[in-house]
Amino acid sequence: DAPAPPELPIPTAPAKGQCEVVVYSAAHSGTVAGLSPERRDLLVRVWADRYRDLLAMPEVAFIMPFENRGEEIGVTLHHPHGQIYAFPFVPPAVVPLVEAFRAGPVLADLRERVGDAYDVAGNDRAVAFVPPCARFPSEVWIMPRAFHPGPWTFDDADVAAFAAVLGEVVARLDGLYGKPMPYLCILYAAPRGEEAHFHFHIQIYPFLRTADRLKYLAGCEQGAGMFLVDGLPEQMAARLREVAL
Repeated sequence: DAPAPPELPIPTAPAKGQCEVVVYSAAHSGTVAGLSPERRDLLVRVWADRYRDLLAMPEVAFIMPFENRGEEIGVTLHHPHGQIYAFPFVPPAVVPLVEAFRAGPVLADLRERVGDAYDVAGNDRAVAFVPPCARFPSEVWIMPRAFHPGPWTFDDADVAAFAAVLGEVVARLDGLYGKPMPYLCILYAAPRGEEAHFHFHIQIYPFLRTADRLKYLAGCEQGAGMFLVDGLPEQMAARLREVAL
């Protein structure tokens, strides 16, 4: 059991939840793009497995698998890996997303409105695009074309299709400036009780604005929550599509 909360002048609660590490490969270097198709499929299946097991815990409300990549953003362990955090509540940053999905299929509607001009990669079951609301240079979202609350509802074809698009996106990001792209990769799946509305997807936040300049979250981003973009999303999508693989 968690220890009793200390006496503090602010509200406190027991620190319940889970933290796990997912090792992508036995190799000490590499990327998601460099994994074999079978290994990338396995990664998606592992995510699905961990979602199922962690959501079976009554104290867990929201699960967030993620990958931090690159020394530029503070990564010190270079073995290809990701992490999974299971929260006993829906984090404040996720609440607006939950509310938006309750109102309607906002992600599918957005992709339909922007069309192919914003696409980066895709197949018959999954698509990756630069959202018109991108906050980071070359930000990419990856979604299954059909509705899924999380990867635990994927069949084998869905797994292979989604994993293939994920690998291609990372390869294109790495090829954009001819070197590994530092990024945050966040999986967003339905919190407990939101499975009927929440459309599973991945958001990737790259941190290079040019080959030698990082995207810093400065006064406007931190103070006002307003992101200054470094290029038009549709132009960045075109640049990513043009990367030779």
